[in-house]
Amino acid sequence: MRDRMRKAWLGTLAVALLVSLAWGVNEYQAAKHFRTALDVQHQRSLQGFAGHLDQLDTDLAKGAVAGSANQQVLYLGRVSSQSEAANHDLAQLPADQTGLSYVGQLLAQTAAFANSLSQRVAVGGAISAGEAKTLGDIHTRVIQVNRKVQDLLVRSNTENLAWTSTPARFSLAGIFGRTQVAEAAAEGQAGSAPRSVRNGLEQLDASLEKLPPLKYQGEYSTRSVAKPLGLPAGQVTRQQAQTVAQDFLTKAGYQGLVPVPAGETKGPLAAYTFTAKTAYLEVSRQGGVVLLFRDQRPIGTRTLSVAQGKSKAAAVLHAMHWNLALTSVQDDGSYIQLEAVSEENGIYYYPDKVRLMVALDNGQLVGYDATAYWAFHHTRSFPGPRVTLPEAEKKLPAGFSLTSTHLAVIPRPGNREVLCYELRGRYRGEEYLIYVDALNGKEEKIERVIYTPRGEFIQ
Repeated sequence: MRDRMRKAWLGTLAVALLVSLAWGVNEYQAAKHFRTALDVQHQRSLQGFAGHLDQLDTDLAKGAVAGSANQQVLYLGRVSSQSEAANHDLAQLPADQTGLSYVGQLLAQTAAFANSLSQRVAVGGAISAGEAKTLGDIHTRVIQVNRKVQDLLVRSNTENLAWTSTPARFSLAGIFGRTQVAEAAAEGQAGSAPRSVRNGLEQLDASLEKLPPLKYQGEYSTRSVAKPLGLPAGQVTRQQAQTVAQDFLTKAGYQGLVPVPAGETKGPLAAYTFTAKTAYLEVSRQGGVVLLFRDQRPIGTRTLSVAQGKSKAAAVLHAMHWNLALTSVQDDGSYIQLEAVSEENGIYYYPDKVRLMVALDNGQLVGYDATAYWAFHHTRSFPGPRVTLPEAEKKLPAGFSLTSTHLAVIPRPGNREVLCYELRGRYRGEEYLIYVDALNGKEEKIERVIYTPRGEFIQ
């Protein structure tokens, strides 16, 4: 009897061992397949990034010698579109944060500045000597970026350069365009070859940090502002900021995670920094609000849909008492990126933006950036619309099928903000967003909506 029981137990254990072994092999194969797919995506993004940079270099060079308004508009338009395309590919490359601070900022500024100049030249304006100098400064920086990226592409193709260094080091100081670059700068100064594609981009980012900031009037606004408009009044202590960080983590679903002081940042949006295992936070010294949050934990196998991820993001925003409207979502495979803007009385305030990242393995918030919101949010005093919605709709071309309308405040060149009707609809099989000034009926902006497997993109 006892022998039979022992044999039965041994049989059960053997079956359990075989099941566990099979499960482990299956998980290993799934992880290997996922890694291969991710490497292919990274390689495609790097090739696209390098191609757009090379063309951007060429278009800036040709635009500098263009003598006619038509040629200037042509090449400025190309500069804007190539910069936007390069920035999109950059966001798909492996980095300690989504996008590199100075490289991404340079491309965004280039796109906005070129677009602003193109619009002026198209209606008979001219490029001033100072603006021509700024374009020259931009071109000099683009050449530096292009050379480095072309070298990384060659090394990736010929030397099988790794995408990320092993082991990965915690060097994040933010999300969506901010990074600590001290270590990368030191390596760049030493002239050492990058250990990985990510490390090469970090070195490039560090080299751009040393250059003086570009000065121009354009639609793009950096995160560095003379005086933040939205931060609450009063200064907070580090201990008070730590309590704010703890409350944020709790509302974001991180139970039992304790933030530990890590340092400070300077500038108009000066903040106390904290870490909590793989997470990083910045809490503003003025007003005591969370500016940035990023959890660098490894993201597991995807189990949630985009819709489920959006629902998780909406729940977190509700828990944090944000009155925001989700305006876009991008599917990046293991996580989604979302943008939300301030909404008051049915008006969308696009400058007051919050960006989020939600992991699709468990729906947890892994990224949050409210710097734009706290930098630009303030009480506006626009007069009521002088143009009616039917009058604004008359600006649409014949055959435009309107799907939605609402009022929106959008940024425009020269650091202006304009109250507009946002008219969304389809025309000749494609979708557009057309913005008409609610005060004078002028068509301010046209954007094209591009649908891809990763979500909606605006051009």
